[in-house]
Amino acid sequence: VQDFMDERFETVSRGTVQKDASLLKAILNKAHREGLIDTPPRFPKFKTLKHRTRWLTLEEEEKLIAKSASHLVPVIRFAVDTGGRLSELMGLDWRNVDMKNVRVRFTDTKNGEDRTVRLCKRALATLAALRPKDHGPVFTYRGRGINSVRTAFVKARARAGLKDFRFHDLRHTFASRLVQGGVPLYEVMHLTGH
Repeated sequence: VQDFMDERFETVSRGTVQKDASLLKAILNKAHREGLIDTPPRFPKFKTLKHRTRWLTLEEEEKLIAKSASHLVPVIRFAVDTGGRLSELMGLDWRNVDMKNVRVRFTDTKNGEDRTVRLCKRALATLAALRPKDHGPVFTYRGRGINSVRTAFVKARARAGLKDFRFHDLRHTFASRLVQGGVPLYEVMHLTGH
């Protein structure tokens, strides 16, 4: 077990190793209960991972926007304004954007349920600048739907001098700003799909 975990540590994050170890432990414990193995092996203890909370200040957001490629800017702004996950943004189709009723519907979300988010003025302006269509991907690069913003985001983050910041932290920024604005936690949970 320790050899397996040591090998995994070379290629994946600590959190992934913990998940792998938990799954392996559950399998071996079930095998033990069903009499398929005599005793399950011992598993090393993990220290609890610290929960990470990082969000952008308004100044950091403007630095990131200023250093981002033009196709990345609307993605970042929309992520901050809607709390959409990267996969939800990359899969967003114009059919799920309701400019008239000022809302967007994220489908194929992580928890399997569709989520509707009301659009603020800036999010609405971001979409308007993209020239809404009847259907097709909302976020594009050279006329084609964007599949990944990883390279562009890493470059923008470095140019902006942001440390310890991931794309997912844009979602944290959305939630933090809602809380700071007095939105009840239950509503924040609903808007973020938790």
